[in-house]
Amino acid sequence: MHQPLEKHIKKLLRQHQSKEQIYAALATESNGQQLSHMLNNLPLEVKKKKTFLITLFLVILLTLLTIKQFLYVYLHENSSVSLVLGLIGPLIHIYIIRELLRSHRLAYQVLPLLSILALFRPESRIIPDMYMYITMALLSGALYFFLFPKGERLKTPTH
Repeated sequence: MHQPLEKHIKKLLRQHQSKEQIYAALATESNGQQLSHMLNNLPLEVKKKKTFLITLFLVILLTLLTIKQFLYVYLHENSSVSLVLGLIGPLIHIYIIRELLRSHRLAYQVLPLLSILALFRPESRIIPDMYMYITMALLSGALYFFLFPKGERLKTPTH
């Protein structure tokens, strides 16, 4: 569920206000740190629109891999323990898909790492999956550096 403050921030970002303007307008003594954290974890609307198709492509790739893993777990796991353990990966994928669709910084930080780590699993080294994981790692890493450059981080008195 979206927090009311996050909804308001996204509305102001859609109106093409800068992060500094939003911070100046909404910051109070009690929410300053939370506000700066939220602003640093959301991209500017202009950049978000430029990267929409790439993000959508990442979501589609991740959805395909998630469906494949769900089917693999459903068809090949015999015990309830291995079934539960086998569902951990797809559940993490679903969470990352959610964060990608909400354009949160966490998804772009974690997806390259998890994509590279997935290549160490033997079942991920088959030809279409291997290329999908490499593509996801490269695209999400590039999007992270494009959407959240260090120079664009909000500088607040708390940081």
